[in-house]
Amino acid sequence: MSWGIRVNQVQAQSQRHVGERFEVRGNCAHEDLGETAPSLLHVRQLPYPGISSGDWLDEILVGSDGSFVWELDEFHQPTLFELSAPPWSWIVVVRPNEPCHLDLSPGKQARGLYGASGFSNWSGSHPSNVLDSLLAQQRLLNGQLAASVMLKMNGVVLAEDDSTIQQERLVDESFEGAWSHAGEAMEEPWELDLWWHSKLSWMVARGSTNEALDSVWATSGMASDFRTNQEKLQSAGWLSAWRQVYGSWWMNDALDWDAINAAVFLANRDSLERAMNQVLDPSNPEALELAWLDMAIVQPSKVVERVWESIAMGGFYQDLHKELLQARRKGRFGWTPEPISWVLPNGDLDSLSGQCLQPWKILLVVKDGSSAAAREREYFNALIKEADCRELCAFVVSIDSNEEGWSTTVSGRKSINEEVVWIGNNPQVFEDYGIEAVPTVIAINGAGELSRQLSRLPSAGLSSQLKQFVKKH
Repeated sequence: MSWGIRVNQVQAQSQRHVGERFEVRGNCAHEDLGETAPSLLHVRQLPYPGISSGDWLDEILVGSDGSFVWELDEFHQPTLFELSAPPWSWIVVVRPNEPCHLDLSPGKQARGLYGASGFSNWSGSHPSNVLDSLLAQQRLLNGQLAASVMLKMNGVVLAEDDSTIQQERLVDESFEGAWSHAGEAMEEPWELDLWWHSKLSWMVARGSTNEALDSVWATSGMASDFRTNQEKLQSAGWLSAWRQVYGSWWMNDALDWDAINAAVFLANRDSLERAMNQVLDPSNPEALELAWLDMAIVQPSKVVERVWESIAMGGFYQDLHKELLQARRKGRFGWTPEPISWVLPNGDLDSLSGQCLQPWKILLVVKDGSSAAAREREYFNALIKEADCRELCAFVVSIDSNEEGWSTTVSGRKSINEEVVWIGNNPQVFEDYGIEAVPTVIAINGAGELSRQLSRLPSAGLSSQLKQFVKKH
């Protein structure tokens, strides 16, 4: 077992659950694309897709051949999960006692440390396969239309207006055929939500009127079924479909923002609903909550803050909004991250609190293979030695994904006095500590909060920050 696995197991011990469980079997098909299969998959459950940041669960151990057995607590409705092996992540819907086999593989391009979309596929009869095929067809048809428009704009194709209309009609008919065929396999509410979402997103892309969207929304039954809004928001596709019809309402030019601001100032919910009547979902008794929750997600502002502070909203939505605000604070200055465990060069497990008694901590995040990280590391050690501040302890933190990379990072030590530790390739830690790039500098103040006071790279001003710090401390 690698030390990286040991670190993550220690961090996950407090999250383990007791109760009935079931297994989902799968495989990381990385070798087929020339990548090494991960030793761990990090798991996050997304109870309210598109709103909450979710809850981290036990990690999945991956065998040397890429196979894994994912143990889950029993649940009673299809649930959305994010599986991560940075930089790749996969969003999958798992049904109760899922009978299908899950295959995961890397995506085409990764532009950051984590969150790049990989490819997932269920072996067996799974609605996601049908929906993925429909989405692929939709992208292909959108591409055909876009290519045709670009050619005409550049004067490459000199077609008559009627031929353009005919081509668009053929594309629309192709989509309708693919969409109707996919609908034959849709049964459960969450499947139908995603199916109708594809229809509505196609209509929006094709410039359909609000009246046409309202008509399809009513036809879909998503507005009038017997689910509560809480149940709808737990569906993988309901909110996305709702947004196609009622989202981005704040961009409506006909809105009277003076009336909206006055209602908010007076904390008058009835007046606010009247001022927004033309953009609210008339079929939903909690349309106001949905509208302002959507704006809080997509377009946060002072107005949004005032609404949630002054207008009486349902308790369920208040809780969602609070969770949203909490999630946004993660990894930012002023946030208090969770304690982390790490591996020392001799193979022992330790922690930040176990190694550092000084009130301030500064971490330089590095990774094997990054020439920029190697340069910053040399400069970092020189600056720390020169500063000689007793209020501060410094660490070089490796986020290498395997022991080979970690060993290379350790071999770069110029002195045993350099504190080098390994936290592994953990997206939960990345998110909590605001690690978005390599190299990066993280400072933690005496209150345990992320601080901007010592946050610059050594080559970009850390020296002056350290001098100011030493003067104050």
